[in-house]
Amino acid sequence: MGFFEGFRRGMEDNWTYEVAGRQVVCPHCGCNEFEKSDAQLNTAFLTFLDFDWANRSAAVLICRNCGHIEWFLDTNGELR
Repeated sequence: MGFFEGFRRGMEDNWTYEVAGRQVVCPHCGCNEFEKSDAQLNTAFLTFLDFDWANRSAAVLICRNCGHIEWFLDTNGELR
């Protein structure tokens, strides 16, 4: 999430997300508020070649209540 999107969500107090048309809910505590981040999925081969920048990324949602982490790969812009 970019700085401005995070700032906008914080100002609106909107921490809910949807993936594939369904609202994301924490499977541990049932909370529906998450902090969003991105994580790079490094592979040994591309790291060996010093091409870490070429690895894929995943969207990471962190529950604001319990800290449980949900990973989403290839959301194709569906994470809203």
